[in-house]
Amino acid sequence: MRSQYAGVGQICPMFSVATASGGTLTAGSCYFSFQLQNRAGFNTPSVSAQITYTTNQKIIITIPVIPDGWDVHYFAISAGATNDPSTHVQIARVPGYQWGVGIESQSVKTVLPTTLELDRDSKLLLAPSVATVEELPSGADKLDGQVRWVIDVAMWYENRADSSLDPSPPNASPDVILLSDIPLALPLPLGRWVRIGGASTYVSDTITGVGCDRTISSIKPVTVIPTPTYPGETLSKFLPSWEAKYWIYNDLPNALPAGTEFGIELEYNNKRSPDLLSGLVMVKFIGFVEPDGSIRTQDSNGRDFPNLGAFFPWTPKLTTPFITIDDLQPGEAIALAIKPFFSVAEFGVKDVIGVFPTTRIQSGDYNPLGKLFPSGIVYDIGDRYRVVPGTGLSYDVLSGCVLIASYDFPEKPRRTFGGLQPNTSGQKVVINGNASVFTDLPSYEPSASEAIRAIVSTVAGESVAGEWSSYVAITAGATLTLSYPCDSDGVGTIRADYPDVIKGNSEGAFNGFGVNIYLQRQDTLEIRRFSGFGVVAATSQQFTISNWTAGVVMALPTPAADFSLFAPGLAAIAPSITGNFPATNYRVAYSFVYDGNQITSISHASPPCIKEREGGLELPQIEVNPVITILGAGESATVVDTGTGVNSYLTFSIPVPEGSNFNAILTDSNGSVLVDSSGNVMSL
Repeated sequence: MRSQYAGVGQICPMFSVATASGGTLTAGSCYFSFQLQNRAGFNTPSVSAQITYTTNQKIIITIPVIPDGWDVHYFAISAGATNDPSTHVQIARVPGYQWGVGIESQSVKTVLPTTLELDRDSKLLLAPSVATVEELPSGADKLDGQVRWVIDVAMWYENRADSSLDPSPPNASPDVILLSDIPLALPLPLGRWVRIGGASTYVSDTITGVGCDRTISSIKPVTVIPTPTYPGETLSKFLPSWEAKYWIYNDLPNALPAGTEFGIELEYNNKRSPDLLSGLVMVKFIGFVEPDGSIRTQDSNGRDFPNLGAFFPWTPKLTTPFITIDDLQPGEAIALAIKPFFSVAEFGVKDVIGVFPTTRIQSGDYNPLGKLFPSGIVYDIGDRYRVVPGTGLSYDVLSGCVLIASYDFPEKPRRTFGGLQPNTSGQKVVINGNASVFTDLPSYEPSASEAIRAIVSTVAGESVAGEWSSYVAITAGATLTLSYPCDSDGVGTIRADYPDVIKGNSEGAFNGFGVNIYLQRQDTLEIRRFSGFGVVAATSQQFTISNWTAGVVMALPTPAADFSLFAPGLAAIAPSITGNFPATNYRVAYSFVYDGNQITSISHASPPCIKEREGGLELPQIEVNPVITILGAGESATVVDTGTGVNSYLTFSIPVPEGSNFNAILTDSNGSVLVDSSGNVMSL
């Protein structure tokens, strides 16, 4: 895996080149080469055919639309007398991000396609020499990206129209001079001539020299396009508009498997640690970038990647929200975006923060207890990492800690995950010793370093109906008030008879999609079902039914015992003013309806799920009941364990052998009598 700045592809796409009237060029010909530049450097060039132009023409170069997965900071345009790009020199560049007054640097992409016009001979000169800095191009002869050799200082300089480097005392830099006729006494405009190493941007491959795919650790700061100045505030945090983009590129021959945790490591003043700067940097998962630069956000089964497109505070020892739910194929890259988020009070003005994207094949801590629990255990810590329903096709994993394959992790807080498929049973919530959590299909078989935490279903259907209300006289229509197992914040209480350890849990989201209302006549005992009622996440909801004939004659539903986490509550019926109900007494009950986009069952049963351990990891205590029952000859001996948790309390029942004549029926290993033939306990 290669940790690098977000790439721009290995070979630059071809720009289009055309000639047109309206310029002041002198007749001639040349070849152009084109490159894309990211923070690290350049990709390999594409080369045009020979371009021939006549007197008073101009050359129009069109930069095409670039794939979304690439992070282009500059479009470099070089030219030469032959089609060999290694001999070309840069004549122009176009920023990949807009710049100017009121635009935060590196925050707004340049709108593509865009064009560049070469309408004067000065713009086609191939890095000529000038005697002094005073002779550098100015006015209409200036062009962003022009390169010149200045003889009197013996240095190469490049015109950077978006540069704001300070050339004036007391911060004057020997690497920059002012590109402007405006006196230094006035506010400095953008635009500088900046010293560079040479006129050529040619690279033969992208991972050496000034290539765009160099690993971050090999890049010297002076060669990098810097992130903009971070304008932190003294009293509060500041979230900039710009974001720095990074890749974890799979340069290996094999796929990186699903279930791999990924993220960043941070460096503070040249010290790197996964614990540094916790919570002070925001991280966003963009998706998998394909070799052609397109972004993939779903797996082969059409499941959206979890935690995609939103910034999360990076707290690596507390939460690690990013995990692959699909294999990262060779040539693909995990794309991340980073923003700082802190105040000036938290750092000095000269502090340096480094970012290194990385995968974590195993970031948990080794625990020798794994030898005693080879199949893994869930500790009796927090909420035991149990799964509860979220909204829609999401679920929450509650706080807790797990031991898997001899690795565990500090207690994690509650977290939300997605990736469930609609109307599908047997989906697996898979975890590992990194605290990573992902969702997979019923056919997925966890590896030796993974375990199933829960089996989840989203199958559509109808719950059991709740209790009947009392009968009430109705002569027109009925107003019905349904009480839900939900509080005012949308948190539901799982039914007390649910066949799983989460029965009675009040941590998940109430997720009923709709209700079916059942009305029964007292005179005929006929039951009719009324459907099509949506549910709100509230303590109760009221409906009015006026048309008796709209109901379908039907018995109450009889679903499986584990279908629907929530039990319908009490219902009340009252007469309404209008309707065509036959005059008699009616009572009401209701059921929950699910359309396949909600969780309808959860099981933590072991197996196939990882076992929960009762109590802590202390050694079990074993006690023996001093009262031992003496059974008759021929009866079977028994021992009953009435202990709790991991502790045992043993009660023995022991028969006396027929025709026996002995003084003891239970001795210890030393031959000492523990229980005599009359059942008297001598010593324990």
